Amino acid sequence: MIRVDTSLCLGCQSCFNVCPGQNIIRNETDGRITVHWKRCKEECDLCVKMCPAGAITLVPWDETEPEWEVSFDLVACKICGSRYATEPMLKKIESSLPAEIQKDSTGLEWIRICPVCRRNIEAESLAKLILPGRRKNDWRCSWHFLAGRRGLYPGRMRLLYDLIIFAGMRI
Repeated sequence: MIRVDTSLCLGCQSCFNVCPGQNIIRNETDGRITVHWKRCKEECDLCVKMCPAGAITLVPWDETEPEWEVSFDLVACKICGSRYATEPMLKKIESSLPAEIQKDSTGLEWIRICPVCRRNIEAESLAKLILPGRRKNDWRCSWHFLAGRRGLYPGRMRLLYDLIIFAGMRI
């Protein structure tokens, strides 16, 4: 049976992702995530092994043992505002990384930015480094031509085109 120390739980959902009996339920609504652990008779201990905080332990079956539940507010991305992680998760990551790599040269805190915005920023910076002269010499890079023809706005089309070229493919 599962026993959860809710004070240690990060809300990372690792246990939810590995539970074969689906005894761990996750619910995400309005920028808040709730994890509910049902009484579990299985003794597979996958959730115990996967919990990065050590918040889950297996104990002998006891009908009086409560079902555990914990809720967390999700933190908003500093760029787009989408909610993507719990504060305890971010603090755990920050505590495990050296301070000098938590920010880039512009002072941007990568941990406080959602994965989608991180990918977009990295793709744009790579495109600037790798393809600086390509846009000037290639007619296919005309923003108006591509945006009008494919119905995409210029910024997204530029990023998409740079990523395609970067991957070694051709339009």
